[in-house]
Amino acid sequence: MDNGKGWRRRMNQEFGDQFPHGAFHFAVGNGWSLLIAEVFRRVDAALDDEERTFFAWNDVKEKWGLLRMTHNGSDRIDDIVDWAEAASERICDHCGLSGRLRKSGLWRVRCHACAGI
Repeated sequence: MDNGKGWRRRMNQEFGDQFPHGAFHFAVGNGWSLLIAEVFRRVDAALDDEERTFFAWNDVKEKWGLLRMTHNGSDRIDDIVDWAEAASERICDHCGLSGRLRKSGLWRVRCHACAGI
């Protein structure tokens, strides 16, 4: 996995219409890159022509160890976000392998190998 700049740049390029205010910062670990890419693909497929004209992400971040995504879209988009936020509880935010929510100072979803990082 890269240092995080590569997948973030690819997301901004491939799904730029979901970021109408320019390049977007994702405040999450690299381990969630595939999950976030899947969210953007599903959102792209779910947007109708009207919603596509105004849709934008407000925030994509980690909070209390889990993925949090806010947007100005419809309930269809909420369903996709709900799925992703629930899935993030089982994906190591560092490496992308299967993990669980752990607390060692901060809440993080980590696999066994990354738990000490």
